[in-house]
Amino acid sequence: MIKKAIVILFTPILVLGCALNKGGQSQAQLELGKQMMAGDSLMAPDTALAIAHFQSAAEGENPEAQYYLGYYYQHGIGVGKNAVTSLHWYKKSAMSGFPQAQNKMGMIYYTGSGADKDYDQALKWFSLCAKQNYSEAQYMLGKIYSAGRGVEPDTAKAIRWLKKSVSGGHPYPQFLLGKLLYESADTPKELDAARHWVKLSADQGVGHAKELLQKMKNEKNNP
Repeated sequence: MIKKAIVILFTPILVLGCALNKGGQSQAQLELGKQMMAGDSLMAPDTALAIAHFQSAAEGENPEAQYYLGYYYQHGIGVGKNAVTSLHWYKKSAMSGFPQAQNKMGMIYYTGSGADKDYDQALKWFSLCAKQNYSEAQYMLGKIYSAGRGVEPDTAKAIRWLKKSVSGGHPYPQFLLGKLLYESADTPKELDAARHWVKLSADQGVGHAKELLQKMKNEKNNP
């Protein structure tokens, strides 16, 4: 029992020491926060302590810690829900180039959940994030350009972003890419490409993809 207690007390010190050698106090606080958030075989997760460490790291301009604080305040984990405080920390993180925070900023302004709906701001943050090869942001740009949300509809742009997004293997970008290719197809080769993406999406259980795939099969069998 004594040995176990020593390990519990000593582990955060080791993490702190290692993190300090790698990049300063804010990185050390971030690593401690992540350890407290996750817990391990010797320590139960401690949300309050995790938040305290993330707060210290965030005040030291650590963008990942700022993102975690934004998430905690957005969802009311260990703190009261506070959309203003959440947006504050997400924005600081996003302005430092942290892609998860940039994507969150895009979603907040796209959905109007956490701030007033603003498609211009959504486009700005999704674009910055998508340039870092973040597949969800690339998908959202595909949705924005295909539907014309705050921009002129542009199927070609939508398809370009969706082709980048599908590399992540997610079914909804696959479906939207297939649907747009199907709607704009002029040749059998283009129809085959559309069918490929729709089928991949349908195989992952997307209902609309299954319906479109069946429609495409019927059209092929009854030209």
